[in-house]
This record gives sequence, C-alpha cells and structure tokens, in this order.
Amino acid sequence: MVRILPRDVLRGRPTVTTSDVEDAHQKIAELFCRHDLVPQARGTSVDMKLRSLHRGDVGIEYLDYGAEVRINPEGLEDFHLVQIPLSGHALMQVGKDVVESSPKLATVPPVDRPFSMTWDAGTPHLIVYVRRLALASVAERLYGESPQGGVNLGYAMDLNGPLGRAFLRSVVELHDDMISEPGRAAPAFVQNLLADTMLSRLLMAMENRPAEDEGRNTNAESKLIRRFRELLDRHASEELAVPDMAENLGVSVRTLQMALRAEVGATPLELLRRVRLDRAREMLLEGEPGQESIVSIAERCGFSHQGRFSAMYLEAFGELPSETLRR
Repeated sequence: MVRILPRDVLRGRPTVTTSDVEDAHQKIAELFCRHDLVPQARGTSVDMKLRSLHRGDVGIEYLDYGAEVRINPEGLEDFHLVQIPLSGHALMQVGKDVVESSPKLATVPPVDRPFSMTWDAGTPHLIVYVRRLALASVAERLYGESPQGGVNLGYAMDLNGPLGRAFLRSVVELHDDMISEPGRAAPAFVQNLLADTMLSRLLMAMENRPAEDEGRNTNAESKLIRRFRELLDRHASEELAVPDMAENLGVSVRTLQMALRAEVGATPLELLRRVRLDRAREMLLEGEPGQESIVSIAERCGFSHQGRFSAMYLEAFGELPSETLRR
C-alpha cells in the first residue's frame, strides 16, 4: 500500500491554523460547503491545521481538526471529495448507510444528499477535490457515453485493493507535480494528463460500488469489464481483434487494456483465450467419443490450429482434449 505521511502532504505550502471552533467552521465552509462543526467533548476547542492547493478542476487538501468533531454538511452539489485518513478512524453516515474509514478505507461523500461525519482526534486527512463536471467528462471519454444522471461513485474506496492502490499512486504523482517549484512543474499537457489519469483511476476504483457494502466489496467489476465479458460470451468463437473489441465497446485500445490489467490482471486476448478454452472443455465433457471430434469442437470455439489448441488446453486443464472427451 502507498504510504503517505501527514508532514509530506502539501509540504512547503502555508498552513492555516486556529483553535477557535467558529473560525475553523468559517474557513472550511469557504473552502467546501456550508456545514455544522461540533466538538464532541463539551467546551473543547480545536487545533485545526489546513493546507490547500487547487489547480484547474482538481485540488488536494490536508485537514486535521486536532480534536474529535462531528461535521454535518448540507451536500457537496458541484464537486466530489475522496477523504483519506492518514491515521486514526472516522465515520460517515448517509441515511442508514455507515462507513467506518481508516488509512485502508477512504470515504466518498455524496454530492446530492445530506450526510454526517465524526472524525476521531488524531485523524488527519488527505482530501482529494474533484469538480463534478470534470469527472463526468472523463467518464464519458472512458466509457464512451455520458453517465445517466451523473457519476454515481458510492460511499467508500478500498485503498488496499489494486484499484485503490492505483488511485493513490496517481494522487501522489499529481500532488508531487502540483507542489513543484516554479519553473520545474510539468508542461501544461502533462499536468492535464496527470489530472485525467487520477480521475480515470477514481472512476475505475469506485464504479458501481453499492453503498450497502460500505465500500468493502473489492470484487465488484466496472461496467466496462462487464460489457467486455458479455462481448466475449456472444462472439468468442468469431475472429476477434483487440481494436475491434475496443471499437465495439466505444473505448480506445489503451483504455480497454488498462482497465483489464487493473481489474482482472490479464490482456484482452488472454481473456478471450480463457473463454474459448472453457467453452471447449464444456463441449468435450458433454460430447461422446466417436460422435464428436476434437477438431470440430476446437474450430467451433475459435481455434484454427489443432496443435496449438491441444497445447493450450493441456496447460490450462492439466490434460489433453482427448482425455476429457473420453470421460
């Protein structure tokens, strides 16, 4: 897992500090949205530390209240947040759904409904800020269509899973470029690429994660991967090239390859071969020796070379096609 230390977040940037609850409330309201801020110990002040840096449609914040507080925002409306505890624990409640966050699990507040949060003392956060329209634009480019009703992220992100780790790495890359000294930052087109990569990783890590799973369902697949599997189920026996698959799904070849590598750990052709081999095995198990031929089954499953088919089959299942057919 990518390890981020509180002192490293926006290092060198000015730190806004205050112990006055009302002052802390006003500064955070100006940065994010209207909310209630209530220390949980009676008469307790805060020891807030805030660093903030925005560039274009994205931003990174470091926020530590220095005390246990309850926060009741009215809704984010035009931006998304990913809230990552760097230590300690926090809790977010949206209606009946509750997410307990930690350095292994980030919260993603809703943009269109009220929610409440309780941050324990000693729970500094790295907060990623993303404008809603910018994320929708990247989603359209990634999936080839505009998200119906906007992007629905769910409420939590597993930072231990491969997609969560990839998102964190993209945040660190963007962060490090944003805090570069004047004259040493990347060219504008690279800055845009870093931001788009981070937004793409966010979408891939969060797509279709139901709130009732509290963000812990690390096996959920994105819409793009499900559509890819459906494409293979329908056309696996046909001649399929990767550019044809990508065009059918309305994405670029690189987008398809990156999504499969991140979520499944395989290339498009590797998954195509798996589907074809599984289908051939089912047909061999159901077939009767003398009535079905291995050559015919191989051809119907998209394999034109008998020798290569037998070798791949042996590697996948530990036996030759003829042995399966004789069962």
